[in-house]
Amino acid sequence: MRGKQTGRRCHLGVYKVLIIYKIFTLIVYYCTLPYTFWAHIFGSRKWKDRLGYIRDISNNKDKKPIWIHASSMGEVKVLSILANHLKKQDKRMIFYITVMTETGYQRASSFAKGKMPVSFMPLDYAAPLRRFLERVKPSAAIFIETEIWPNAALELARREIPLFLANGRLSDKAGKRYRLFKSGLKKVFACYKQLFVQSEQDRARYLAIGAKEDQIQVMGSLKFDAPMEPILPARKKQLRELLPFADGDRIFIAGSTREKENEIILNIFKKINSDFANLRLILAPRHLDKIDEICSKADAFGLPYIKFSQLPSLNKKPVVIVDKMGILNDLYHISDIAFVGGTLVEIGGHNILEPVWAGIPAFFGKSTFNVTDSAEYVMENNYGGVVKDEDDLIFTLREFLFGKKHFRKKGINSDEPSRASHTAKLILEHLRNNGKDMVEDNR
Repeated sequence: MRGKQTGRRCHLGVYKVLIIYKIFTLIVYYCTLPYTFWAHIFGSRKWKDRLGYIRDISNNKDKKPIWIHASSMGEVKVLSILANHLKKQDKRMIFYITVMTETGYQRASSFAKGKMPVSFMPLDYAAPLRRFLERVKPSAAIFIETEIWPNAALELARREIPLFLANGRLSDKAGKRYRLFKSGLKKVFACYKQLFVQSEQDRARYLAIGAKEDQIQVMGSLKFDAPMEPILPARKKQLRELLPFADGDRIFIAGSTREKENEIILNIFKKINSDFANLRLILAPRHLDKIDEICSKADAFGLPYIKFSQLPSLNKKPVVIVDKMGILNDLYHISDIAFVGGTLVEIGGHNILEPVWAGIPAFFGKSTFNVTDSAEYVMENNYGGVVKDEDDLIFTLREFLFGKKHFRKKGINSDEPSRASHTAKLILEHLRNNGKDMVEDNR
């Protein structure tokens, strides 16, 4: 009797949570409809998409696309990695991509290059979802990272369209919030065929909010499968010739540095330059409004410098201070070793993978709470490492420049497993085992 009562309470909890969510989305949908509908009528691409009025591609009888959804720019990068691996394993595959943000839309459009449709995700309410699905008719759906949309999951399940979560992650804070709705989320997660998550911690958090143990597989982060960023040899040659350095000079680059770090890097360079006469420094601060202050500090250290905007120059200088946005990634490609800022001060770190993708060692301080998984990845694979302080960075640079310390280069070693390839393989195996093919048999 007690078991039945417990089950009944659980069922009632599921019912209540989902009904409340459905009522909430209904209210939001119809309260905002006067604005969203007229925005769509007057040409808003975003609200046309979000109301489900996308171009109808369901008449393409030869192929049924996989719907892949990513929220913003960072998730779209993961989406592109996974899509490329899916395509490698089944060349017939096509995709329909949705996003949530403008930056995500721009990144997705750049990846799609007009060869696959891109739109904003429909609102998580029955009417726009049904319009969207009728026009796309996907054979499967893949949501990237922390994209939990109850109505979308339930509608996909009603249509027997397999749903997967790829590169799943869940912060401790979000997990605590979701646990309040665990009874309803159990039914939502029942709509997923598989959840591929980044870590054991993510696995535990998804279990705590209603996912089943046999649904979850820990794959690691797919973003680490990003290939080395391509840069044309002509571009590398152009940049190298632009810099006021001699052939054979070795380049230490410090990228995305913050206020106190700029002074630290200039001091480090002054201390070790006497031992390495052919060492040169590129200092690329995070904020360009600090350029004049950095120049003053370089003068105080007695370091001859030139701003990037003043190049080319006939005069050779040991220091280049970058006062231009959007050039840092290219500069990593012509450098020998990197330090990434926001890590020797309590900022939490910036993108420490950019130099890794450029094929050079990346070093950073202990403040990496914004990039914890990336920091662990760099250290585990010996693509660089953490330094405790200024003295430790000096020691590490000396060891590297003397040839006493060596690091791996991403893309050259073939022993690193491909998480995206394995994820793609498991998704395709599931679809094939369950009779879901991306190509219709029209015989």
